[in-house]
Amino acid sequence: MFTVLIADDHPVFRDGMRSIIEKAFDMAEVTEVGDMMGVRGALSGDTTFDLLVLDVYFPGFEVARDLAKLRRDLALTPIAVVSMVSNKDMVKEIMSLGVNGFISKSVAPEIIAGALKAIADGEVVVRQSSGPQIAEAMQPDPLACLTPRQLDALTLICQGMSNKEIARKLDLSPYTVRVHVSAMMAALNVHSRSAAAALGSSLGLS
Repeated sequence: MFTVLIADDHPVFRDGMRSIIEKAFDMAEVTEVGDMMGVRGALSGDTTFDLLVLDVYFPGFEVARDLAKLRRDLALTPIAVVSMVSNKDMVKEIMSLGVNGFISKSVAPEIIAGALKAIADGEVVVRQSSGPQIAEAMQPDPLACLTPRQLDALTLICQGMSNKEIARKLDLSPYTVRVHVSAMMAALNVHSRSAAAALGSSLGLS
């Protein structure tokens, strides 16, 4: 039995990843969770997994804190990050935290399968998309939940602007900008401006 934990807050993607894993590994047993509480629950007690497959943007998860802790706690377990992150510096940061591989959600399913098998066999793998978003349909656009003003605010945060500068740029009051920024962060489930900027940059905002 080959046991895999998938952590991602999008059920459609989890279903797709389960299908890929079940085809790639004989007798795969897949556990799916959608938030960090689910990860902790799945890893509680004596439960072990042969492979962890996780995104870096899901409720309760902070990249630097939680990837590093998972690596310390699960020193012998291969960890594969499968994410829509496209920023090369962010990918380097993710890999520097000790994971065994990074796979873009935009690559074809057969490439994901091959990369996961290599990671499970002990290889260090990075698979980033250099062409069209072949598997884009597996991952809904996280920016689709934002209002136009929230998207404007996120774009300007990615450019390094403060709330006062955003207020001047958009001809809004600082209070209104704070409301938009807070709502935007809640919608994206990020807990700091820097995390929002990192996510926005990974999605091509600048």
